[in-house]
Amino acid sequence: MRKLKNTISPMKIKDATSSALESLQATPKKASKASRAAVGGVTTGSRRARDSAISLADRLLTTTQGLLASDLSRDLNGLLHDLAKGSATIYDRAMDSRYLATGIGGGNHRLFDGGHTITGAVKAVRDASPDDTIIEEAMGFLQGIFRDMTTARGLPLANWDKATYDQVSGFLQSEFHIPKSWFYDLNSYDFSELLGGTIGFVAVVLRWKSANTEAFSRLVGGLGLAAVASANPLLLIVTIVALAKAFHKARQTGGYADLVDGHLKGGIGAGVTLVAASQVLIAGGPVGLASLVGLCAGTLAFKATKNVSVVEITEFMANRAKAASIEMKQLADSHVGTS
Repeated sequence: MRKLKNTISPMKIKDATSSALESLQATPKKASKASRAAVGGVTTGSRRARDSAISLADRLLTTTQGLLASDLSRDLNGLLHDLAKGSATIYDRAMDSRYLATGIGGGNHRLFDGGHTITGAVKAVRDASPDDTIIEEAMGFLQGIFRDMTTARGLPLANWDKATYDQVSGFLQSEFHIPKSWFYDLNSYDFSELLGGTIGFVAVVLRWKSANTEAFSRLVGGLGLAAVASANPLLLIVTIVALAKAFHKARQTGGYADLVDGHLKGGIGAGVTLVAASQVLIAGGPVGLASLVGLCAGTLAFKATKNVSVVEITEFMANRAKAASIEMKQLADSHVGTS
């Protein structure tokens, strides 16, 4: 019986093996490439979604600041105070203990009695009773702070020595005509101001690494106007930090025109919101309607100024004024020459 000859040559075996190895090596590469493409697509989509969300947040946050800077803040504080009011507790009396004993500061006693800063209130509540629990102390602290925060006087940023405060506030009033009530406002905050400061802080964090100088400056402009209009010390601090960041970015990129553009547009948006909401409230309209009108007005102002360059308008007006002055000078010269 004849043996069957092997019809597969060693060369063919070698080629088949090489081809198989190449396929095995190519498969992970193709999978890796496909994975990178998929991840890249997801990353691009996520970035676009994030940018859209931040743009929407800019509009909402700027108009919200305008609303909080209007008379709505007083109504919000009043509503919350009505919900929180009740009989004074041992913790309320502990926070007011120095005032109750000495009468220091009168209606402004929270700046001087030491029991209404966060740390001062914690100490006062802790020492209020030796027989209470940590839970009772925590609830007493939160209730007392919230109740005081929703009043017209609010809470102090820090304690003042009474004599020093009187000297400083008196000097500002006599030399610069700054009312003492304004100085008190700059040293205290209420619930709506805390809310405004928190919203402003979140907005700045969202835009902090933005490469768009105009967009960041628009946000700063809106926050700045709201901070000044509401005399909100917390928002003023956030705005000053953000403004410094905006100037630093403009100096690095040379985008001073974008800085001015964005800053003015932000102020326009917040100003329109503030005015619209205030007009509804002045006319006796409900708070809900004022909020809706303010949000709509602010959003429309944002859209109306989005594609308008304030710097270009300023340059155009300056050029027109210069051209008009030259024409007037030429007319005057020609009149003198013919007379």
